[in-house]
Amino acid sequence: MNERIAQARARLAAIEHAERNDPRLEPRYLTRAWIPDEPAAVAVLLLHGITNCPVQYDVLAPQLAARGHAVVVPRMPYHGYRDRMTTEIAALTAEDLEAAALRGLAIAALAGERVVALGISVGATQAGWLAARTTLDTAIAIAPFCGLKELYGGMNDAFGAALRTAPNRFLWWDPRLKTRQPPHHGYPRFSTHALGQALKISTDLGPVAGVHGRRVILTLNDNEPIVNNAFAARRFAELGAGGVAIETVTLHGLPKIHDIIEPVIPQARTDLVYPRLIELIESR
Repeated sequence: MNERIAQARARLAAIEHAERNDPRLEPRYLTRAWIPDEPAAVAVLLLHGITNCPVQYDVLAPQLAARGHAVVVPRMPYHGYRDRMTTEIAALTAEDLEAAALRGLAIAALAGERVVALGISVGATQAGWLAARTTLDTAIAIAPFCGLKELYGGMNDAFGAALRTAPNRFLWWDPRLKTRQPPHHGYPRFSTHALGQALKISTDLGPVAGVHGRRVILTLNDNEPIVNNAFAARRFAELGAGGVAIETVTLHGLPKIHDIIEPVIPQARTDLVYPRLIELIESR
């Protein structure tokens, strides 16, 4: 077996072993990967959103693997639990998310010659964070969670700091649906502490001296209802000062929904979104 592939599979096996032996985790929601026998031309790291899990990519990832790409979909810490009402996610930190993204990237870098990191929401800010400090080729940041649409610019940084320091609360993503909130492989509510920690990654997006990625493709829904597209664009533009090429792709004609890649939400129109994402992944 190719030495790089052997290393990638060994690292993946260690993660899978730890996850399978954690009784809190739902076996269907764990880290998954498609690793070929030889390094692929492109390895894709897929980063799921907060309170979701790797199942979010169970339609897109096989499509990418069928096209010859290596694919790695890591589970983020405190995600993928059997108990959808778990309170443990309140312990999540920005450092937890960053470390998990780096572990996934290390496996992807062994499995492919060119690495593309794609994420949505918090996963998108993780992809940008990787572009600021690693040599990945491309980061595709879909609807990055840098702040809320209702808050002006830098007020989002203050909002994130307040969430991190105030007493934690659990709030429903949709107070009408509560536990019926899809997807059922995700949590129906969020921790305010975890949300504040997720926003902290946005504040770390600025350029880092030395190593950085080649480019970032900021991918926005022009009908975005939750995140602040303009502020995300300004925050990601800071990467340009560090030498990262910044491109912006705006998706038109999509519904007013934040999670435009979740396959179990019919409004997401993945039939329109996935072909465009595959095109971006394979672009140079």
